Amino acid sequence: MDIGTTSLKAGLITALGEVVSFCSVPFEDSQNEFAASSWLGAFISAVRGLEAQCAKNNQSVSVNTISISGNGPTVVADCGYTVFWNEDTSDVKIPDSPEARKSLFVPKLLALKKHAPKIYKKSRFIFSGPEYLIYVLTGQAITILPEERFRAAYWNDEVCAACGIDSEKLPPFIGIGDCCGLVDKEIIDEFRFTKYIKFSQNSSVFAGGPDFVAALIGTGTLQTGRLCDRCGSSEGLNFCTDKILKGEGLRILPSVIPGLWNASYLIPDSGELSETERLIEVERGVNCLKKAADEAGVSFPDEMSVTGGQSNDELLLREKETRLGMKILKPAGGHFVHSELMGDACAACYGSGVYESLQEAAKNIVRLEPYENI
Repeated sequence: MDIGTTSLKAGLITALGEVVSFCSVPFEDSQNEFAASSWLGAFISAVRGLEAQCAKNNQSVSVNTISISGNGPTVVADCGYTVFWNEDTSDVKIPDSPEARKSLFVPKLLALKKHAPKIYKKSRFIFSGPEYLIYVLTGQAITILPEERFRAAYWNDEVCAACGIDSEKLPPFIGIGDCCGLVDKEIIDEFRFTKYIKFSQNSSVFAGGPDFVAALIGTGTLQTGRLCDRCGSSEGLNFCTDKILKGEGLRILPSVIPGLWNASYLIPDSGELSETERLIEVERGVNCLKKAADEAGVSFPDEMSVTGGQSNDELLLREKETRLGMKILKPAGGHFVHSELMGDACAACYGSGVYESLQEAAKNIVRLEPYENI
């Protein structure tokens, strides 16, 4: 399952990447300051929706793993009070600390403390987004750290002390694919009368992580030389490399795979641009990445995977392929564009021991095929 800003997406996916069923459940009031309180209800509705599709296909399935990703940097108090990733926190004063200013979560944590001081004080735990639903399902409080090098984007004791944040409220870090705990028996009992979906009494929840990381896993962007275009309301070109690239407009983050890096070129608010403007920006981004790779002696690919709604936009893919002179790879079958969910499946299969690594899981689960330019 992937928790978006306005809806929860869910898929039943096998260890070989077969999508049995999919549904999307809109949140009743995504702008409510207690928005996260609706996530459990959306989860239950999603399971009902998945079962309805299984019933339509007369297909029975057994579920023993759940993997959850979600938007960030969002923070959620244990009562459900939510400060979303895209909320304006310009009124919050960040201490003059280089480490604090590196954190993506400090502004949201300080906003929660400033705007809801009583909730902050009473909270036992404050979560970094999707971990709140994991807590509701399992009773276990954790924070998903994609890889050790991401720690600067989160927090540490020094940063918390500088910002006046109680570090005891922030749950301990675990990694992607780690088991978060067993689903509470009362929640499993919600589905005891379902005919086509049966939950194991020992159903486990696994860490899927931030949605952009799950999407990169779900497109197999886990090996040096892989390029992915993740497109939604904003757009990001992501290039996996074993060297730190330097270039104007590039943002360098660790890969979820130790020793690798993700060089990204972001196009904010691309959904508000005309198609021509978007294509110009994508071409500029690809050229920027290619130039940086050439200067670092890194081989640049002649193909690019795409994810998001653009995967089914044949005219857009045709234009990208022609303008960039690159082969475009899209999800096989041409119907399932939700790479975050494929990444979640990889995390669960890796964590449960089906595969020995995230890379092996992606190799077996993620299926891409060339866009055929007609």
